[in-house]
Amino acid sequence: MKEEIDSIVALDLGSSLIKVVVGRILQGGEIEIIGAGSSVCSGMKHGAIINIDATVKSIKEAITHAELMAGIEIRSVITNISGKTIRSGNHKGVVAITNRERVVQEEDVNRVIDAIIATTPIPSDQEIVHVIAREYTVDDQNNIKEPLGMTGIRLEAEAHIVTAGMTALHNLRKCIETAGLELEDHVLSSFASAEAVLTTEERELGTAVVDIGSGITDIVIYIDGGVTYSAVVPFGGSYITNDLSIGLKTSVDVAEKIKCKHAHCLINMVDPTEKVEVPATGGKPSKLVLKQDLTRIVEPRMREILEHINLELEKSGKKPMLAGGVILTGGTSLLQGIEVLAEDVFGLSVSKAKPAGLFGISEKVASPQFSTAVGLIKYLAKGKVYAEDEMSSNFQTGVGTKPSPIKRFLSWVENNL
Repeated sequence: MKEEIDSIVALDLGSSLIKVVVGRILQGGEIEIIGAGSSVCSGMKHGAIINIDATVKSIKEAITHAELMAGIEIRSVITNISGKTIRSGNHKGVVAITNRERVVQEEDVNRVIDAIIATTPIPSDQEIVHVIAREYTVDDQNNIKEPLGMTGIRLEAEAHIVTAGMTALHNLRKCIETAGLELEDHVLSSFASAEAVLTTEERELGTAVVDIGSGITDIVIYIDGGVTYSAVVPFGGSYITNDLSIGLKTSVDVAEKIKCKHAHCLINMVDPTEKVEVPATGGKPSKLVLKQDLTRIVEPRMREILEHINLELEKSGKKPMLAGGVILTGGTSLLQGIEVLAEDVFGLSVSKAKPAGLFGISEKVASPQFSTAVGLIKYLAKGKVYAEDEMSSNFQTGVGTKPSPIKRFLSWVENNL
């Protein structure tokens, strides 16, 4: 039996559903899923918290479900961040290599990252949440992934910096603390989703991960193994649900169920004779509608959402480099025919993906809906496994100290660039 290292609890704050996944990290970094829970949430909209009390209530409900399944008491979580306040961009910095041997050391890498942060204009209402080094240059040698030990006079770095609104982050922390939990870390939703569904080869090849949720869509582009662009589009599957509710003259809840079970994104792929039942609601009797009529509502709205996503892909300037195409995930990616419609809009190869490579009750989270939650676990697991390995190595050599922050940072870079 594999030896357990630690457990991680992921809290995915979605616009319509809050999800909690409990993962146990095994020796070697493998992840066993031991619990999951979810709760409908009315306290969030488009990735932002609009009602703290309602959000706290939903968090507690989802946590309770996960605790009962996993048989543990949950005290701390890693969560996702998204929403309209997210800003991101690539920035550069340069420092001199000042030691006598002119060899790049940890302090030099620290200084160049600090230089990037110091020279990047951050609005007063924004807070840095990620600084991810993309590549280094030592003198005239560029495209370096690991500069430590190289000899030169000048060290330059380019980093992808992500910021979020201070108010949004404050509300996030307040909700988690009010729910009686400790916030272990927060990660951009798109980074987490990519962690769950993207392979190393796809990162190297050039691939975009598009997580289409209920109220928001998160995008991240990887080129040559590293993050080169990230963005948030304030549209998601709830817009389709609202259109169906109006078009079918039914409640939002009924429209959501019909969307998930019957909706198709392309009218030319639907049987013209097939009918869908709209259940009785609000005193109105049930009725039958043609699936094609359903699709006449879904297709234009889904196309509109995909066109907004395509604008971001083009804005990145990296679209021609996406040899790996686009990978769709998130709950809305489950819609029938979405990858065919997306290929038509993007002009790129498109596929759907869900979390994989898990053990335990992995069937509970084997859906695109859980990509962000599973990715959060994988994201934090890398740091924990590295720390365990480093501590073990230090103990054997009689040092017994924890790895420095820069070593943990470089470990993440090594695994993600």
